[in-house]
Amino acid sequence: MSLINISESELYPTESFGPALEGTIIYNVQGQAEWVGAFITTNERLIMNVDMNGEEYKRVFSYNDIADIYTNAHGLFIEFPEGMGKLALVNVKEGDVDTFVNYVKDKIN
Repeated sequence: MSLINISESELYPTESFGPALEGTIIYNVQGQAEWVGAFITTNERLIMNVDMNGEEYKRVFSYNDIADIYTNAHGLFIEFPEGMGKLALVNVKEGDVDTFVNYVKDKIN
């Protein structure tokens, strides 16, 4: 299952792909916290695509819902407004982290 490559048919007619990253997403669901997953950007939104025990799970975020994005020694972090928490991506296997972060920062500022 390719998590970083989604079909163009899943995009809105006005959308185009931006940079994407694939790695391990830290996202606590039913006692499991680490998932193989990808963050895929478009010019309109951020898509999280995760392999949850063989089942593909997608979640879409508006850039308006992202408070901050940054990296540190522990990984990449996407923060949402208070109460929504944050997502982390570690062990990046595909994609350029700096390009991804700069792209998202441009969209949220």
